[in-house]
Amino acid sequence: MKLLLLAAGKSSRIFENIKKNKCLIKIKNKTLIQNIIDNAHKSHIKDIDVITGFKPENIKNDLKKYNNINFINNTRYKTTDMVYSALLGLKESNTDTIISYTDIFYDNTVFNDLIKKKNSNITVPFIKNWKYIWKIRKKDIFDDAETFMISGKNNLKEIGNKINKKNLKLIDGQFMGIIYIPKKHLNLVISFYKNYNNKLQFTNFLNKLINHKVKISCLEYKNFWYEIDDFEDYKNISKLIK
Repeated sequence: MKLLLLAAGKSSRIFENIKKNKCLIKIKNKTLIQNIIDNAHKSHIKDIDVITGFKPENIKNDLKKYNNINFINNTRYKTTDMVYSALLGLKESNTDTIISYTDIFYDNTVFNDLIKKKNSNITVPFIKNWKYIWKIRKKDIFDDAETFMISGKNNLKEIGNKINKKNLKLIDGQFMGIIYIPKKHLNLVISFYKNYNNKLQFTNFLNKLINHKVKISCLEYKNFWYEIDDFEDYKNISKLIK
């Protein structure tokens, strides 16, 4: 099992406030990216790639205490998005791979569950208590959250579209920024991306896979999860986790 961490962007919405890569925000004296790596190690995941771009030396310096971290630099980070960064890592993978954003806070149970399931489908963990989390984050769900709908067979039916008053009751949760790609689907994902431009958001990419009849399984994560999009998120989580 490989873990692929996406840390290439500048994070312009928060950079002026923090003056560093967003994954280097500290929570409980540990950076966000260190927290993810430590949780991966708890789940016996040792094969870890980090996709860098903006100021890669800052991230490398933060992770210098770890052995065997492989860094892949996205030299096109200014004109590409997370999916392109992920593809750089997937092209070097030959095993089941977990992709994770690095501006999120979560524990190792999501890794344990993905390893235990070892699903033959692409799998996305999700949270059900998303309305509570969005309330804590002080975010308007109609502006900030996206659709996440699950079929009766626990497959993802829709993701990444705007939530409105009509579809609100149909929302089953929220995407966490984590995707599991089994080895047998690596080439499928890589080749599928070639049909689209370099500014594709991950949720839109997943939705396009669904529309092309690719099965994507859903896995509920029941513990604390938080995303840091902007400085308000950072201030809120700093109060929640001390």
